[in-house]
Amino acid sequence: MLSPAITPSTDANTDDGSILSVTGLTKVFVSGGKEFRAVDDVSLSVNAGDVLGIVGESGSGKSTVARLVMRLIEPTAGRIVFEGGDLTAKSGEELRRMRRHMQIVFQNPHSSLDPRHTIHSALAEPFLIQTNLRGIELERRIDALLDIVSLPKAFKYRFPHELSGGQKQRICIARAVALEPRLLVLDEPTSALDVSVQAQIITFLQELRQRLNLTYLFISHNLAVVRHICDHVIVMNQGKVLEQGTTESVFAHPQNDYTRQLIDSVPRLPRLAI
Repeated sequence: MLSPAITPSTDANTDDGSILSVTGLTKVFVSGGKEFRAVDDVSLSVNAGDVLGIVGESGSGKSTVARLVMRLIEPTAGRIVFEGGDLTAKSGEELRRMRRHMQIVFQNPHSSLDPRHTIHSALAEPFLIQTNLRGIELERRIDALLDIVSLPKAFKYRFPHELSGGQKQRICIARAVALEPRLLVLDEPTSALDVSVQAQIITFLQELRQRLNLTYLFISHNLAVVRHICDHVIVMNQGKVLEQGTTESVFAHPQNDYTRQLIDSVPRLPRLAI
């Protein structure tokens, strides 16, 4: 049963059904007078309630796309539209207010939490920054978050080093959903965890999406996981989108040689039959 303190988000998507739409997204880094095009003219769309996976080998530009979507780094060119609002045109207080509706979970939970702060401080921070919740009501919301991620309330008095990797990632997810966002950007959220813990987190993320009516942008190099949880998939290489479509169609009938190589490189991953 979902705690009354945390309610499922309501859809606020655009007329075409997409909650997130990216057009011509480009990021050029300059180092030593040389340009490196990390993301090159990427366009994508995510429908409300869906899971869009972005796959590719290391260095393909997946994580850069995640950070660009969140405006953690500034795009060189392109447009990012979230719930009908142009994120690339927003700044300051206006951008800060929009961020409560879209949150990110990073790859490494060990570096995502401040080792000097308790779990209580980590979970209270979003409320202290974005809301006026204080006192008893704040404590209730923190307890509700721990309930959502199936951790004991006593954990809020612990420091990150007293938690396992999987427990830390659950805290990071709890912090990300604290303000009841509609979009979660998951940047390889299981790659820093043991294999057995990875399965637990993936199952938990699937359950959480249903309970809170979330939309996921799921970044991963693990094709088996992407095939299992994603509705649509985008294949990237060297900053470009090589192929995209429904997960079933891309895995069953890949159109690009690079996509076929990725699928064939996964052990015991049979092709889907349509």
